[in-house]
Amino acid sequence: MQRLQDAIDQYNASRTRCWDHDYTTLLAPGPAAEADLARLREREPRPLPAELEAFYRRFGGLHNHHNTESHCLELPAPAALAEGLERADEWQRIRSLGLVDVIVHSWGNDRYEFEPGEAFAQAELDALNAGYRCFGWYRTDTVSESAWYVYADAQERFGALYYDQDGFGHVERSLRAMLAASPARQSLEEVLCEGVERARQAMIEWHGDGSEDADSA
Repeated sequence: MQRLQDAIDQYNASRTRCWDHDYTTLLAPGPAAEADLARLREREPRPLPAELEAFYRRFGGLHNHHNTESHCLELPAPAALAEGLERADEWQRIRSLGLVDVIVHSWGNDRYEFEPGEAFAQAELDALNAGYRCFGWYRTDTVSESAWYVYADAQERFGALYYDQDGFGHVERSLRAMLAASPARQSLEEVLCEGVERARQAMIEWHGDGSEDADSA
């Protein structure tokens, strides 16, 4: 996964040109412990995708130093996912690693659009959770109002689903299409490299890449 490491390095180089502090530095904690992977496997009834396990064994996860609102990524480490699946508090618990359940979890388990009988029947929500699993998300430029959710289908192909809280119609159409057939065509590394680059470009568009300051120095 050298391409992903290169993308992270490029993101952080742009971050350095934007700010002289590490608030939004993109971090990978390092290889996940085998005990943490085993703990996650105990809480997840289906085998983890092989490429995801390889990602955990090299990077452990992916997150920004403190920034969780814009131009940032949140791919929790296996221990954090396991802890979320184990929580008793209904507002903090990850109900499952199903795509819909993780989307809802990322909003504090409070998205009325995904209540059974609103946009989708319970059977449709169950089918989406069974067919697609989600392992994190990344954000571009809408200050916590949207995210791209990184998912794997049953064939261990990966994709990213965009959801904006002010545009539910778009994600509803996307999810209905996903009930019929998986659109996933990428590797995990391709999805994450794309996410890191989208976040980097959003950071530059918001704050500039520091070139003007360098030219005037």
